[in-house]
Amino acid sequence: MMKKTSKFAALFLLLALMLMPGIVKAQDPMTAPLPTDPAVRIGKLPNGLTYYIRHNEYPKGQADFYIAQKVGSALEEDHQRGLAHFLEHMCFNGTTHFPGNQLREWLETVGVKFGANLNAYTSIDETVYNISNVPIARTSVQDSCLLILHDWANDLTLDPAEIDKERGVIHEEWRQSNVGRQRIMERILPDIYPGSKYGYRLPIGTMEVVDNFPAQALRDYYETWYRPDQQGIIVVGDIDVDRIENKIKEIFSDIEMPANAPERKYDPVPDHKGTLYGLGSDPEQQHLIGQLMFLSDVLPAEYRNTMAYFIQDYLQEMISSMINNRLSDLAKTPDAPFAQAFVYFGEYIVAKTKDAFTVAAVANGHEIEPALAAAYREVLRAQRGGFTASEYERAKSELLSRVENIYNNRESRQTDSYVKEYVRSFIDGDPIPGIETEYLITQQLASMIPLEAINETMKEVITPDNRVVVAMGPEKEGYAALSKDAIAAAISAVEAEKIVAYVDEVKSEPLIPSLPAKGSIVSTNELKQFGATEWILSNGARVIVKPTKFKEDEILFNAYAPGGYSVLPSSYDSSILFMDAIANENGLGTYTHSDLTKYLAGKQCSVTAQFGNYSRDFEGISTPKDLPTFMELLYMSFIDFNYDATEFAAAQQKYATLLKNQASNPQFQFSKALYSALFKSPRKRQLTPEDIVAASRDQINEIAKKMTANAADYTFVFVGNVDLKKLKPLVEQYIASLPGDTKTAAKPVTDFNPALYVTPGTETTTVTTPMATPQSFVCIMETADMPFSMKDRQLSQVAAHILTKRLINTVREDMGAVYSINASGDMSRLGPANAMLQSAFPMKPEMKKEVLDFIANEIKNMETDVKAEELAPVKEYMVKNYTEGRELNGSWLSAIGGYLMNGVNTMDGNIEMMNSLTIDDVMNYMKKLNAAGNYRVVVLDPAPAAE
Repeated sequence: MMKKTSKFAALFLLLALMLMPGIVKAQDPMTAPLPTDPAVRIGKLPNGLTYYIRHNEYPKGQADFYIAQKVGSALEEDHQRGLAHFLEHMCFNGTTHFPGNQLREWLETVGVKFGANLNAYTSIDETVYNISNVPIARTSVQDSCLLILHDWANDLTLDPAEIDKERGVIHEEWRQSNVGRQRIMERILPDIYPGSKYGYRLPIGTMEVVDNFPAQALRDYYETWYRPDQQGIIVVGDIDVDRIENKIKEIFSDIEMPANAPERKYDPVPDHKGTLYGLGSDPEQQHLIGQLMFLSDVLPAEYRNTMAYFIQDYLQEMISSMINNRLSDLAKTPDAPFAQAFVYFGEYIVAKTKDAFTVAAVANGHEIEPALAAAYREVLRAQRGGFTASEYERAKSELLSRVENIYNNRESRQTDSYVKEYVRSFIDGDPIPGIETEYLITQQLASMIPLEAINETMKEVITPDNRVVVAMGPEKEGYAALSKDAIAAAISAVEAEKIVAYVDEVKSEPLIPSLPAKGSIVSTNELKQFGATEWILSNGARVIVKPTKFKEDEILFNAYAPGGYSVLPSSYDSSILFMDAIANENGLGTYTHSDLTKYLAGKQCSVTAQFGNYSRDFEGISTPKDLPTFMELLYMSFIDFNYDATEFAAAQQKYATLLKNQASNPQFQFSKALYSALFKSPRKRQLTPEDIVAASRDQINEIAKKMTANAADYTFVFVGNVDLKKLKPLVEQYIASLPGDTKTAAKPVTDFNPALYVTPGTETTTVTTPMATPQSFVCIMETADMPFSMKDRQLSQVAAHILTKRLINTVREDMGAVYSINASGDMSRLGPANAMLQSAFPMKPEMKKEVLDFIANEIKNMETDVKAEELAPVKEYMVKNYTEGRELNGSWLSAIGGYLMNGVNTMDGNIEMMNSLTIDDVMNYMKKLNAAGNYRVVVLDPAPAAE
């Protein structure tokens, strides 16, 4: 029996015997169950329904309500293809207790927004529904959410008229998703799942079924498979666990198991000799991608809640981490055959009944064989020569650091992370011992599993049989046709090579060659509106610190200065565009990006540059423990931010590869049309392969030096678990010591180039491009110049929410012209055209005029017709978000950063302001917006079919 549990079974047993003391007590350490986190209550009703309940106060006053179903498109028969997904849609179109649209309407009144907080997904073997971030101060709200889950489980209306309306929505979802990769997958899945339903069960189904199935067919599927033995209720949040458990028993016990219910079976994926191939191309496929997979049995169910699960996970994490680091380094070398390559362990594409170790590569050239062979060579190098001790230490440090960070933040862990764990526990049987136990297990594994065990495990991964090759590429001139024989020959040739063992090269010199002389803090002020402390430094820089306890192990950072790319001439345009693409791939001093990756192993900190036309920003994150390292990174980001010549050339090759076929992608053509129609500056455009070739490393390094030359330009903001006494000497050493001169410091920007902003006026621009699946891409953009205020910024967002609701109700639900549609609104703190209302969406081409006319009319109507019942739910939703934001470091960092730009504090009083808004306020705002007369429409239509 031991051989059949797993290819690593003997190793699991040995390691489990070593590690079990202190975690479980049982005779057989391979099958001894791990303890379940005592903070989660798990139960099962007599009818078979399972529930998970946990109290959690982050965010405070809210809860998430989920129903997970072990039901998906794999259970469909051929004449039902698409019904599992269709049924998911119908859960939002009428239930016994919430007929019609009442479910959505009622949830919106308590601050739950459709799409953001109310949603669902259907996959091959599961369907999951969520009502998230529900304000639950009233117990009646809790009960109603449970009643909604009950209705989804057993009491859908499935009104034939609503079903017919939803056919159009599903059609538009199919239209939106039917891109090149999707079409290839549909063609090749039967080849790599021979004789299995998995080859023919993508959830979207077939439009022939979607258009023609009788309503009774959907009800039959619902009553067959939506049943309590396949359903799990998950409730996590600021709730009374006892009360929720009693309500679940009260509400859900009336659901009966259907008589003679068919057994829920998961299709097995049989073993096979040799290699299966799934090869396909498409005119709209942008990248040439290859995958080599080695299939293996899944860990048996009886071992999932044991040490075997964590041992397997640890071994696989170490292997994939170390190989991926090697592949990443290789991708940064000149003439690398792949733009990207990586490995991972996981499910075999769509099947839960088979696992796979996957080697994936995106080719730099026009043939897949060199790229896939190069990635596979590194895997064989690891298999034959093993990993080095220094690699293993870095991989362990990375894992331990991540788990430690989660452990340290356990008291403020967000509700949604618990929900995701419990969904996986219910559907897949994943263990949930709790972070305290997981942290202990991880520490024991890292300390007791030797490198030899990792290397022995790696030898087992590559097998001669049960292999699968998937390749997909562009169908265009210059690309060789994908060939089984050519790929097989390339793989065989690599296997025949004599591959030398890997040599790990690690930089040993310090990141900072010599510490600078310390600066000093010359004055201290209190920013009471933010509960923050301000330090003015001897070099003119400014530091703002807001200590919080929202997360024990988090410090967020931002450095802001006015000025930016706008001062550079047009000869820098290509370099600017490419610099944005590679912003987080820089080196520091003598350290290349690869060197930095190794240097930072096991440390939870980073600094990233974000330069714009009129602003210069550095963003960062750290833990209290890693703050000294973070400050080193920050100091060197100002002293010697640069791009290594070799890595820069490799980045040019990589991005040129990723972008070279984008012209065949309709979405790229749409973005190109937007930039061309809306902006007059040539700097406002999509990055192109031509830009990448023209980009200059010397120019980019020069830009970095100009942006960081004077620390007196910047304000450095820290928000999080910061100890001022410990931060002070670090600020003096690493920030106050930077070159800075207040006499030449940048002034706030007051002169803006209008060409960098949306061009005013009223104009519709229509362009066309060939499409395999015809659809129209639409963007409506309305702008106005308005003085910035917190009230008008809130109104810009409120107006967009109200418009979104109208668009969903009419354009999606009544017309069936789109799958997804919304509007967004905002008000920028600086620059012209700062007030904005926009909506962008793909749609059914035949209904374009009707939809555009409707939207234009609705935007005009909002000047005089906004109802109280439309405004009230938006205010509930916004107040909920503001309340939650008060306990998030990111919200405070953003508010302080905004205040630095224009002196307006949008945190203080935002809840009171939102609550005070009236329908007259919204209508008056829309009058001001519309009066500007800036209403731009850009449309990309399918080109007429060739004769």
